Amino acid sequence: MDFGNKWQEWIRACISTVRYSVLINGSPAGFFGSSRGLRQGDPLSPLLFLLVMEILSKILKKVEASGLIRGFQATRRGGEGLCISHLLFADDTMVMCDANAVQLMYLRLSMTGFEATTSLKVNLAKNEIVPVGDVENLQVLADILCCRISSLPMSYFGMPLGSSFKSTLIWNPIIEKIERRLAGWKSVAKRIEQIQRNFLWGRSDETFKHCLVKWDTMCSPISKGGLGIRKLVPFNRALLGKWLWRFGVEDNRLWKRVLAARHGTVCGNWSTGWSRDSHGCGLWKGIMCGWDEFSAHDLFPGLYACASDQAATINEVLVREDDRVDWRVNFVHNFNDWELDSVASFLGLLQSNLPTLVVDDGLWWTLKTTGMFDVRSYYCSLRESPDIAFPWKCIWRTKAPRRACFFVWTAAWNKILTYDNLRKRGYNLPSWCCMCRCNGESVEHLLLHCPAACGLWSWIFQTFGVHWVLPGTVTALLFSWWNGLGRHSSDIWNIVPVCLMWTIWKERNHRTFEDVSKLDSQILEGFILTLFDWSRAWGFTTHTSIPEFISSLFLICHDVYS
Repeated sequence: MDFGNKWQEWIRACISTVRYSVLINGSPAGFFGSSRGLRQGDPLSPLLFLLVMEILSKILKKVEASGLIRGFQATRRGGEGLCISHLLFADDTMVMCDANAVQLMYLRLSMTGFEATTSLKVNLAKNEIVPVGDVENLQVLADILCCRISSLPMSYFGMPLGSSFKSTLIWNPIIEKIERRLAGWKSVAKRIEQIQRNFLWGRSDETFKHCLVKWDTMCSPISKGGLGIRKLVPFNRALLGKWLWRFGVEDNRLWKRVLAARHGTVCGNWSTGWSRDSHGCGLWKGIMCGWDEFSAHDLFPGLYACASDQAATINEVLVREDDRVDWRVNFVHNFNDWELDSVASFLGLLQSNLPTLVVDDGLWWTLKTTGMFDVRSYYCSLRESPDIAFPWKCIWRTKAPRRACFFVWTAAWNKILTYDNLRKRGYNLPSWCCMCRCNGESVEHLLLHCPAACGLWSWIFQTFGVHWVLPGTVTALLFSWWNGLGRHSSDIWNIVPVCLMWTIWKERNHRTFEDVSKLDSQILEGFILTLFDWSRAWGFTTHTSIPEFISSLFLICHDVYS
C-alpha cells in the first residue's frame, strides 16, 4: 500500500517489542517476545482490521459489479435504488446476497481469493448464515460456506435485529444493563429515570429513603439550582436531531444514499420524503418526526391555512429588484383586525431573516454562532429551565467533597430532613433541636442560628478578622459568601460554609441516632481539623500544624484589606 519507511518502522516496533507471559497453575511463568501478529485486544487491532478489510471490500465490490452476487436493494416503489452487498463495522463483516447456491459459491471463492492475497485465513466456523424470510435449501447453502445457521430476531452488537421496535420486550436487556451499572419509550424512559433517581438517593427494594428534591429540579442546569442531569425524552430528541442535521449536510455518506433511495428527498435534498407505508425503517420514521420542531406553519397555523401557495420555496417568494430585497407572500383573502398581530409577527420574522448575499442555500444552526449543529444547544432549547437565582458557585465550585456539597445543595433547597420537614411528610415528631434543646429544629435554625452553630460562625469571623451579620436563610448566606475575600484570596474562605454545615449536620445525627454528644469545644476542634484536612488536600495551605494554619487565616484577611 506504499506506506512510508518511518511508518513501517513504527509498526515493526509496536509488534516486536510486545512480551507475553503464559499462566501455569494460575501464575505467570516468564516472558517471551513476539516476532509477528498482534495479541488479542491490542490497540492496533482495529487499525489493522481496517487495512485488511479494505482489500476484502474491493474484492466484494468487484464481484458485485460483475453480476456474480446481488446485494440488498434499497429502493422506492417503482424507482431505481441503491445496491449494498456488504457492511463493515468494528471487527465484524456483514455480506448480503440472494439465497442462491451459485452466488454463495462465488462468495466462497471470493473468500479464498482474499486468503491468497493477504495470507490470512477466514475462520468459517465463526460465521453464520441468517435467512430473511422462508428459504428452502438453507442447509445446502450453509454447507457451501461451512458455517452455522442462525435466525431472526437476533442480537447484533447488543442491538435487537429483526425484532419489532415497538415491542417493549426487546428493551428489557438494555434496562437490565442500566440497572446493573447503577447498582438498579416514554414508558422506558420513565423506568430508566426512576432507576437513576433511586440510585441517587440510595433507595432500593430493600431500603426506603426519601427523594428529597423533585426530579424536574434535579434535571435543571447547575446554574439554575439543579444537578444538570439530562431528561431522557428531550435528550433523545436532541440526539435524533443530529441525524436530521447530518442528512442535510453530508452528501456522499452511504447511509444517506440508502435513505434517499428508499424515501426520496425534498427541501433541496435536506430531508427525505415522508414514508406512508405501514412497514419500512421505523427508526428513521421516528427521527423524521423531529422536523416538526422547525416548521413555520406550526408557529402561524392561521396564516398557513390561507396562504395561496402552501408549498412555496424561498426562491419563489424572495424578490430582488436592483439593490432591494423583499418578501412577497400572497394570501387568498384580506385579513381581519384580530389577525393583524399574527401577520405583523410573521412579517417581522421574515424581515429578521432577510438574505443579504446571493449564495447557495445551506443549513445554519441559529443557536450557535458557528452555525453548526450542537446537541447541547438543541437540548437546552427543548428544556424550559426555571428563571431563578441560585448560589451554585458557593456549592459546586468549592474544593470540598462532593458528598458534603450535595448536602449543602439539599439544604439550600430547604429539603434536608430536619424535624420540621419530617412533620411536613406526615411524621408525628416533636419539633425540638437536639443541639440547643430549647428551640424548634428547622434548616435555618440548625445551620445558622442555633447557639451551637453561632459559636462556630463567630469563631470563623473572629479568626478571619471580619465583621459579619448572618443572613436569615442558607441561600442568602451562600450568595453573599462566595469570594468574600477577593477572587485570588478566597480558596479557604469559600470552603468554610460547606465544612461548617457538614460538621453541624454530622453532630446532629450522632446525637439523634446514636445518643452521643460532644462538647462545643470538641465540635469546634472537629470543624477546624476538617477544614485543615480539606485545605491541605487541595494545596491551599503549606502549614503542617493546626496552630500555624489558624494564624494564617487572619493573615489572609489582613493582606486583603491592607
